[in-house]
Amino acid sequence: MKWYVVGYLLLVPVVVPGFMAAQSPPQHAGGAAVPILWGISLLTAVVVARVAGRGQFLRWWLLPARTAVLLGLCAAAVVVTRSQVEPGALRATMEEPADPYAKWMVTSMLEILAAGLTAMVFFLGVRWWGRRYAALSPRGWRSADRPGRSNRPTVPEPGEIWLAMVPYREGTGEESQHYCVVVNCHEHHAGVLQITSQNKDARHDHVRIPNDGWDEVSGKDHWMEIGVALREVPYEKFLTVSPQGQCPTTTWEQIRAAHPAECADRPGPATVWAPLAGRRRLSRHERPSSTL
Repeated sequence: MKWYVVGYLLLVPVVVPGFMAAQSPPQHAGGAAVPILWGISLLTAVVVARVAGRGQFLRWWLLPARTAVLLGLCAAAVVVTRSQVEPGALRATMEEPADPYAKWMVTSMLEILAAGLTAMVFFLGVRWWGRRYAALSPRGWRSADRPGRSNRPTVPEPGEIWLAMVPYREGTGEESQHYCVVVNCHEHHAGVLQITSQNKDARHDHVRIPNDGWDEVSGKDHWMEIGVALREVPYEKFLTVSPQGQCPTTTWEQIRAAHPAECADRPGPATVWAPLAGRRRLSRHERPSSTL
């Protein structure tokens, strides 16, 4: 049902004029209605492309490119659907001349379904590619493509919030996708504290962590475990190529107080934050091997 609604919104510039033309007498969409209908379709495509790429590093051109690809795929789905339906099954099941409204109803439902399925496949494909690329580059993007930057790996730093596959505390070998705060870094893994969206105000081993924009989808505060053993997350289990954001200062001070022996210092001036396509991308100098 969700993707059917998405398909309808993507095809609003096609469905609404078709509905009006199927009335008796036929009507036509004009004036300010046309740009509004196309605006709804464009905005829907942008949202789908943006949510599909959530948590992934985005160059400035990637979002409009994905939006254009999605709209193009939906247009192709409409053309293919019409070519298969109108000459064959639709005319064969209707008396001549076919009722314009019934014809529009059947055709539009199939077109919306095709557009919704296309958007779903597009969404899953972008998500799959993001995870695959992150897995192929477990240490993150390199800065070789940026003028003036040496070829240094981007790796998690203490005090950052990342999206990763965090292991269960029971030690069963199972893991699940969670936000987490990086507390310290080692050669092959980082020690993290897991973040959850479930209300843990009644528990003494969790503290509320403000959402300062690192979870753009929910926009709500979360809860983070504290005073417990750190969970070890291999670098290849980090699902994104850049952090979601920085741990709020008040929460970081709570972490330092609860984990004085394990908590590493936040990176100093050696870390350079550069805004790019609305996200912060890291370019770091090489850290001493003793800190990894």
